[in-house]
Amino acid sequence: MKKIILSASLLISTLFASAQMSEIKGIVKPEKASVKENIALMKIEDGEPTVIATTRLADDGSFGFLFKPAYEGFYAVGSPDLLKAQFPVYLKAGDKAEVTFDNFDAEFTGVNTPENTVLGKWANLTKALKRKSVYFMGGGISTYVDFFPELTAVAAQTDAFRKTIKTKNAKFNELTKDLTVFDLDFYALNLLRTPRSKHPEKSDYPAYYSTIVVKNKFPNDNILGTLYGRRALGMYAEFAAGSGADMNQRLSFLTTNRQKGEYVFYSEGRGIKSYDKYQHMVDQYGQYLQSPGQKKRLEEMSAALYSTKAGGVAADFEYPDKDGKMVSLSGQKGKVVLVDVWATWCGPCKREIPFLKQLEKEMHGTDVVIMSISVDEAKDKDKWLKMIKDENLGGVQLFASGWSKIAKDYKITGIPRFMVFDKKGNVVTVDAPRPSEPALKALLETELKK
Repeated sequence: MKKIILSASLLISTLFASAQMSEIKGIVKPEKASVKENIALMKIEDGEPTVIATTRLADDGSFGFLFKPAYEGFYAVGSPDLLKAQFPVYLKAGDKAEVTFDNFDAEFTGVNTPENTVLGKWANLTKALKRKSVYFMGGGISTYVDFFPELTAVAAQTDAFRKTIKTKNAKFNELTKDLTVFDLDFYALNLLRTPRSKHPEKSDYPAYYSTIVVKNKFPNDNILGTLYGRRALGMYAEFAAGSGADMNQRLSFLTTNRQKGEYVFYSEGRGIKSYDKYQHMVDQYGQYLQSPGQKKRLEEMSAALYSTKAGGVAADFEYPDKDGKMVSLSGQKGKVVLVDVWATWCGPCKREIPFLKQLEKEMHGTDVVIMSISVDEAKDKDKWLKMIKDENLGGVQLFASGWSKIAKDYKITGIPRFMVFDKKGNVVTVDAPRPSEPALKALLETELKK
């Protein structure tokens, strides 16, 4: 009886897991195919497509993906390259979609969800605009002469189309009504921003362009859940502010900090090739760069650009102390800072603790700050808190939740690691002697005299 119950439970679990999987399949017609050999499945992350998986096309051009969606919303299938075919698909757990690519055009075929049926109608309505605005390099360069009449014709049908968006999925209905605005704006603005054999004067613009700029254009961040969201957001800010506007004027046309942060990346981030310029961007606009995705990109950029040379500006970091208060390296300017990177599981780190405590006692009353930063994983935070209490650890105790920004920036692959920074926030050394070595105290005393 127990075996029967166990088998039934396993069957139910398997069926439940299967029900959570979504399937995208389709075919790429081989004639003049813009997607060749491999096709990608992409999630939309901060208004940009990010590849989840790729698969090789079968000999007949067919393909398929089976995966568990991380969220309900827009995904994309096609090429990661903007100038090749990318097709949006709306998915939630258990959905199935079937797509056929014909050169740069794509459409839903076979049996699809009510959401993708509606999305497919919008794609068909706007496919000529998309081809002329986005995929213009693939079939002769379109110009405003043939594009503007097409834009005017589609815009005239859009209000009526929005009234047909009446699925039982309220979230989809809201996002897709917004998408119709975002897409038309993007196609209209991209036409102006891309190479053409003829470029219009403002006097040539059709009436649609006068409707693009409106107060509080983006009251929420829905645009960052769409395929061209970040690019569209940037184009809008620049079109709204006009030529000659500075960054703050362009940012004033965006609403949320996340939107402003994405525009900073779109406008400033792409051209940064040095750590100094990276730090300038953070100093100027760091208050907007606070979403998880933005922080992750900042960490990756910082780690790629930062050089740990002596005398160079220190790569900043900020972590919570045992009470949850955020403490940064840059907040210690005016002090000589000794940074100790360690973990509760690290034997050599623990052997340095008595020497570090003695050094702290000897440096008490001076302008030396000792910051101990644990790279224990988040699951081991309680072990860290217990060791602070049991060992009566002093100084500034911070928790980095694993090998995060400090380890990436300073290329730390082994611990303990001791680093010293001067009163101006510059690097003295990122590979200092250990507290058990008299040379460390001598180094700190030398820096104090400067």
